Amino acid sequence: MNNPPKISCLLLEDDQQWLAVMEETLKLNFPQMTIYSCTHITAANHIYLKHQPTILILDINLPDGTSFEWLMELQKEKNSNFRVIFTTAFADYALQAFRFSAMDFLLKPYLPQDLLEATDKALKSINDQHYRQQLETFIHNYTHQDQKDKKIVLKTLEEIFIIPIADILSVEADNSYTRFLLKSGQSILVSQSLKEFDSQLSPSGFMRVHQSHLVNLKHITGYRKKTNMLLLEGELQVPVSQNKKIKVMAYLNSLQA
Repeated sequence: MNNPPKISCLLLEDDQQWLAVMEETLKLNFPQMTIYSCTHITAANHIYLKHQPTILILDINLPDGTSFEWLMELQKEKNSNFRVIFTTAFADYALQAFRFSAMDFLLKPYLPQDLLEATDKALKSINDQHYRQQLETFIHNYTHQDQKDKKIVLKTLEEIFIIPIADILSVEADNSYTRFLLKSGQSILVSQSLKEFDSQLSPSGFMRVHQSHLVNLKHITGYRKKTNMLLLEGELQVPVSQNKKIKVMAYLNSLQA
């Protein structure tokens, strides 16, 4: 893989075995990269202040705290320009924050190739002007565990949007793309499949009511039985498929209980 010169990487990992594998993998594949390795946040902070590494590959739980807390301190520096890759052995609620924010993370145990791909992607995004917005969104989502307060990063070919989850009315498949319909009337088309967003948004009060449609349950205003159409705010109508009808009716009936 190609990488630009004068690129440095900080590895923060308290598992010495994992740290050795990471360091060897990166040195073999990015020979021009300067690598700083450490096992504690205190050492990581010292390295960062002295060398300002371009890429931070951070384990989450360290002996002297979490890398999230340290990252929030770094983020306060307006001139900071780094890319972050998180590694974790725990599939906890933080993973949702990663996905909503389009942040890269590696779930242990991962393959060396996964580390290389994530690092290569980080290097290619060095000049991405929107990255800071993604990082700020991640920190917001991680520190706001209530689903209604979360935000999602939506990337189109031309722009990046930071959207509160509560502002989404429905999400629909548009061929191989996905279209988000918002309370404001705005429509955002992104080049990801509806299936990906289904797994992300379901824990946040969304329901798959059709092969091609997700709806935000909080914005349902009615249901037309004859046409099997859900009514949402803004006079939006969304079809309900036969195999989803029982689930939808069960939810609507629960509102009357």
